[in-house]
Amino acid sequence: SSLYVSCTMPSIEVGTVGGGTSLPAQAACLGLMGVKGAGETPGANSQQLSKLVCASVMAGELSLLAALSVNHLVSAHMALGRRDRK
Repeated sequence: SSLYVSCTMPSIEVGTVGGGTSLPAQAACLGLMGVKGAGETPGANSQQLSKLVCASVMAGELSLLAALSVNHLVSAHMALGRRDRK
C-alpha cells in the first residue's frame, strides 16, 4: 500500500566552497538552501546540496509522469502549437 521512488545519480559533482560559490547570485542561492560553506563536518553541505539536486530531479520526473498519465502533456503541446506542421 506504499510507493517507493528513488533517484540514483552516481556521478553528480557539486560544491559549496571555492570556485564560483563566492559570486553574489551563487552565494545567495546556496544560502537560501542552507548549504553555503563547508558545513560542520567537511563535505556535509556538498552532500546536502547533492540530495537537494536529486530531490528536484525526482520531483520533475514525478510531475512528468503525472502529466503523461492524464494526457496533459500531449494536450498542452497541442494547445501551444507544438504539433507536426505538415
